[in-house]
Amino acid sequence: GETELFSFDADWEYRYMDVFPTVNNVSNLMAVTEKVLGGANGSVVTSSPQYTDLVDALDSYDIYSLDNSTEVLWLLEGQAGAFQPSFNPEGTELLVGFGAWFLTRTEAGATIYRFDANGSSFTNLTSEDNTQNAGFPSWSPDGSAMVYRLWDMESGAPKGLQIFNFTTGETTALTTGWDNTPGWSPDGKRIVFTRNGNWTVEYGARWYADRFDVYTIRTDGTELTQVTDSLANDAHAVWSADGRILWSTGMWGFKDESHLSDNTFQPYGQMMIMDYDGSNKQLLTDTIWEDSMPLYMPNEYLGFRSQSSGYKHPPYQLIWKHAFLAS
Repeated sequence: GETELFSFDADWEYRYMDVFPTVNNVSNLMAVTEKVLGGANGSVVTSSPQYTDLVDALDSYDIYSLDNSTEVLWLLEGQAGAFQPSFNPEGTELLVGFGAWFLTRTEAGATIYRFDANGSSFTNLTSEDNTQNAGFPSWSPDGSAMVYRLWDMESGAPKGLQIFNFTTGETTALTTGWDNTPGWSPDGKRIVFTRNGNWTVEYGARWYADRFDVYTIRTDGTELTQVTDSLANDAHAVWSADGRILWSTGMWGFKDESHLSDNTFQPYGQMMIMDYDGSNKQLLTDTIWEDSMPLYMPNEYLGFRSQSSGYKHPPYQLIWKHAFLAS
């Protein structure tokens, strides 16, 4: 049966939720990737902000074949699917990266899809030749362009962030580093992303251990700025509606409670918020699980993903608090 959720704060309400949540205030729609709910196969659903009136907006099996056991296994294991949906300004269409992620990105490509929020149609925007792995798009606030990360499967190395202009059809390289999960700022001036700052071209395709940090850059490629510098991983950064940055950090790891973690593979990641320039960092969550993928719901809710693997808590939760970040 369903697991009842409890909050330690009377002002908070816990709701069972899935990954990569995003919301559009014009259409009043929310979108998530179904990694554990529904078909649990990496499809995208749209819904009301209360997670009702669900619509299958992009079904993974409309792209991957049920007859391909490898692709089906990747979807069910969470190694593939439609990750990081992003609305257009009107909330009528979305972008998403669909394909193989994590370690499977070396075995199969990924492309950016544009699709209707009501699930009526979808179109591939990038290469399907399996030499590139393109993903994690973000639609610009004016609707004219998207930014996404690109991985070269032939060399096994990153190709940084790319900007695609919908009007001209031209693609411009914004960065050349080991960069991921970009997000356009509400004013359209900056892009926030996660970078493995220790990686170099000379290091090639090998994995370089150590940390990831949060960076920002102007859309013309100037003012590259590192805004986190902890010795842990800082990642999954998104913008709040008032131009601040929320992200997940491991800098508070190895606390006394860490041995209580219920078999999660990366415990004690916490949510924080800061100004766009990295100042005024504040801790928002303090749990024994991995809290990440925040969603700013202006004037009403704050939501984020929390991961655990035990029996007392479901693997993904959405936490909402009334007027939490309203200025």
